Amino acid sequence: MAGESVGLVALAVVCGGLLAACASAVPQGLRGELPDGPEPGVVRAEPHRYIGREVRWGGKILDVRNEPASTDVEVYAWPLSDSGEPRPEDGQSARFIARFDRFLDPAEYAPDKRLTVRGELVEPVTRPVGEYPYRYPVVEVGVHHLWPEYLPPHEPGWFHDPFYDPWWPWRPWGSYRHWPYGWY
Repeated sequence: MAGESVGLVALAVVCGGLLAACASAVPQGLRGELPDGPEPGVVRAEPHRYIGREVRWGGKILDVRNEPASTDVEVYAWPLSDSGEPRPEDGQSARFIARFDRFLDPAEYAPDKRLTVRGELVEPVTRPVGEYPYRYPVVEVGVHHLWPEYLPPHEPGWFHDPFYDPWWPWRPWGSYRHWPYGWY
């Protein structure tokens, strides 16, 4: 009886270790909500009121600008899931700059990739968007995560068998996508 309980404990430890190994690669500092973190649009309206506050924002990268001492990443704000992943369901009609204190390769932080940052708000900057002078909130980045390409969830058709798809030969985008966005 004691041998069985030791075996069960060992099995539980091994399973727990495997689950921990499969855990998210999202940095711990990005998980969870900030209780008093303002939205980018609110900060853009009154940026000096929020200087020094910590925020967790994310969205789609629009541009990367490397300066001698830092890198500014222009981001179009998207709402975040509980894990901190930017979701394109509803853009927040606001842009912000994520400022890193080091060089970032524009090939890795390319436009249309998704980025989540957590850091402190500093003085805003004004830069043109087309001919319009746009005032950007600026986040001094402490923790960040670059996300893989977003693929929307699969919406099954009239027949809900996950292994049956009569239209697969004619799909121009291919038959399969990767987890967690569905298979088809």
